[in-house]
Amino acid sequence: MFNKTFEESKNETVRENENILDDEILGEDSAIVPIVEMKFKDDNEVFEFYKSYAYLLSFPVRKRNSKKWDDEIVKYVTFTCCREGRRSSTTITSLKPQPTIQTGCKAKLTACSDINGIW
Repeated sequence: MFNKTFEESKNETVRENENILDDEILGEDSAIVPIVEMKFKDDNEVFEFYKSYAYLLSFPVRKRNSKKWDDEIVKYVTFTCCREGRRSSTTITSLKPQPTIQTGCKAKLTACSDINGIW
């Protein structure tokens, strides 16, 4: 135990710190990354999940569109980054263009419910 070199000891400490950081960011079950066929009880739970995922990756989220069944129950929803798309300029030669947050971000999550209401 005392035969370890300083470099080995330092590398071991770095690995322990990385594991602690991973546990704090991902949680104990590491279920923060969206995967196909995840199940949620409603569209609000999907939004909260995606919002927490987006927070870790530093991008804001908004609801882009949704569709409803005939009985007004939401069946399909898409959440996107708030920085999606680009603003179209109405002036050709603007000396001082207004700043915009649109960066063309393509991050999005699409979810749909089944007949039983499971997302």
